[in-house]
Amino acid sequence: MAKEKHLTPVKEKIIANYEIQKQKFFEDGYEEYQETISVLKANIMAFVTAGPFALLQVIIWILAKKGGEGVFGIREMLVFWGSFLALLFVHELLHGLGWVKWTRKKWQSIYLGMMWDSLTPYCHCKEPLKPKHYLAGVLAPFLTLGIGMFLLALIVGNHVIFLLSVLNTLSAGGDTTIACMLFRYLKYKDNCYILDHPTKCGFVAFVKF
Repeated sequence: MAKEKHLTPVKEKIIANYEIQKQKFFEDGYEEYQETISVLKANIMAFVTAGPFALLQVIIWILAKKGGEGVFGIREMLVFWGSFLALLFVHELLHGLGWVKWTRKKWQSIYLGMMWDSLTPYCHCKEPLKPKHYLAGVLAPFLTLGIGMFLLALIVGNHVIFLLSVLNTLSAGGDTTIACMLFRYLKYKDNCYILDHPTKCGFVAFVKF
């Protein structure tokens, strides 16, 4: 693992926890597999893995609502961008809600914070989880803010909610990419655990054959 500069106390705890967890798994005979992706590739793959869902939303909306309900006014623009910024934090909270049910220490095992160098909120689970449980947390924002919000937009016929759902679907592209990387580990049951990667986009799989 490359040494990072200017680590925050929380990031130092996350890295230390990873080292402790890794040592325990090694002692129990597990092998480590790092499944990570660069930020650039994650952004590209976001359109590959989440883009088709966003396109399908647009097609369904046009067919159901015939193109929407007019042009955004200033008030709607303010509501739209204000809501989107707020939903960035909700997105991370949903990751935590998706994971916390499966952790032993509940919210004590969830880190919610901000990467100030990129002004990006994040959520980190410090407990290793079964692949299906980790997947639940990874896809929680996509299913809730992307698919769920789109269904709400169809029901109430609101084009602001519709556009938010499309944008949130695309924003979950990194999550859908990680979900694709995770699928190969779902075949393992009692001999595989997934741990959030301490410094990179992705996760670490510990498998015992």
